[in-house]
Amino acid sequence: MYTLSAGIWEKFFKKKDYYVVIVGLDNAGKTTFLEQTKSHFVKDYGVLNPSKITATVGLNTGNVELNNTCLHFWDLGGQESLRELWATYYDDANAMIFVVDATRSDLFPIVASQFKEVMANEIVQNIPVLVAVNKSEMEGAAAAAEVRMLLEDDNHRSDLAVLPVSALEGTNIERCVHWIVRSLASQPLYL
Repeated sequence: MYTLSAGIWEKFFKKKDYYVVIVGLDNAGKTTFLEQTKSHFVKDYGVLNPSKITATVGLNTGNVELNNTCLHFWDLGGQESLRELWATYYDDANAMIFVVDATRSDLFPIVASQFKEVMANEIVQNIPVLVAVNKSEMEGAAAAAEVRMLLEDDNHRSDLAVLPVSALEGTNIERCVHWIVRSLASQPLYL
């Protein structure tokens, strides 16, 4: 009887820890996305002034609790010299957010190439991936549907979402986090 009770308690009350890696080219808005995520979900969190956010060299982290789920975010630098390090974080990742700057259509060929490289990783093929089309509120920004077509992977995965966001304004940040949580909850228990 104890085992049954302990199992029920664990299923409904124990916090589940998940690790979410955030990648994308430099200046796409990854750190601002993370800061907005923390400001939306961490009580009394004082968000950094966006003008004070500089290029990430290495890693930024953040933790968010939502119901019985704790998301641990790793925001990785997007400079060309740092991209080869991204794969070292995939082993421990349960989900990924790939941030795209919707205003930099000149970089879309590089974005598409990097995305295909990321998606070719065997570990990434087994985790939910959210593409955050950032700066979508700005004039001339590409629509999320256009970015989806640019990045469309051959598998047409059901655990891939492409959502327009504004990390600066916080638009759709909560929607992105809720999508990640729902996707993780539907994954097999061995994660």
